[in-house]
Amino acid sequence: MKIDRIGLECVENKFLKLPNIQKYEVIHRTEGGFIASVEMDDGYEFQINAYFLDRVFPSTVIKLIEKQNKSQGVNILVAPYISERTAQICEDNGMGYFDYAGNCWFVGHSIYLSEKGNKNPRPKEQSSVSIFERTSVVSSCILRELFADVTKIWKLKYLSEKVKCSIGQVSKLMKVLVENAWVEKLPDGYKVIDPESLLLEWSKDYGKKEITSYACYSLDNISVIEERLKKLKIDMGLDSYLTGLSGGVRYTPVVRYNKVHVYIAPEDIQEAIRYLDMKEVNSGSNVVIFPLENDSYIKDYRVIGDSAVVSPLQIYLDCMQIKGRGEEMADAVLKKEILR
Repeated sequence: MKIDRIGLECVENKFLKLPNIQKYEVIHRTEGGFIASVEMDDGYEFQINAYFLDRVFPSTVIKLIEKQNKSQGVNILVAPYISERTAQICEDNGMGYFDYAGNCWFVGHSIYLSEKGNKNPRPKEQSSVSIFERTSVVSSCILRELFADVTKIWKLKYLSEKVKCSIGQVSKLMKVLVENAWVEKLPDGYKVIDPESLLLEWSKDYGKKEITSYACYSLDNISVIEERLKKLKIDMGLDSYLTGLSGGVRYTPVVRYNKVHVYIAPEDIQEAIRYLDMKEVNSGSNVVIFPLENDSYIKDYRVIGDSAVVSPLQIYLDCMQIKGRGEEMADAVLKKEILR
């Protein structure tokens, strides 16, 4: 593996700009990177062991950290693109990193380097439709099955039969999860090893694209609206599923709320609005209706106090998109219902 000129220069430029650096010199090329000597103005010298990776995944970085030699010099990772998650893993384990956009982190002797926020698009060969996008229905179904029990060891064949998809589709998803160190491949199957980080990443992609919703206003107070939603099923035969804060409090009442979030089948929404005697508004809504575009949103829903409520997983994903107390509710549901 050869490190290219850009990789060498992105490290050299950072060090030579420091006022307390007397000398920086690459003294040896290695199979996977290079070794550089750094001399400071107080005469102190140390070595940098640089590892170059053309494509970086959290799993490869974790393996690199496990085998690095900490007895000689300071270790750094150099790559064209380094994700936020990979960067955090490096920082948590004391490994420096440099990418081609100028983002870096390095701690050694009296040197502290940190630069973040420079845009560095993911290389084309690494880009693809995210497994977390709302349109990735099959991936969503597989992920939801994994979160049915995060302590379980899962087999590809079982997941493909359960979700009714090909083993190839499950295998492709698992490859991404293993590369990102969210799932570990064991001799007898696959196990989720970092569910919290996996869910956080899912929630970020989940909220990137704004979905269609119906903002409504009712003269009734929140408790009356929720009671009328129960009658919607009895009187009209229309299903509704609480989500967001109004759903989350059914699992753990940690916040107060003044808005009802609910899933209703697209073809039933207008009829539901008329039955509930609501009006669509541009602002000041106290009810938000999300179209139930596919059944994955209501997988493992529960009936709590005669109200249908989406699963804790769906509560987490939806609450993470709600400004204010949404993240607080998501975190509470995560700890009480998902990671138990």
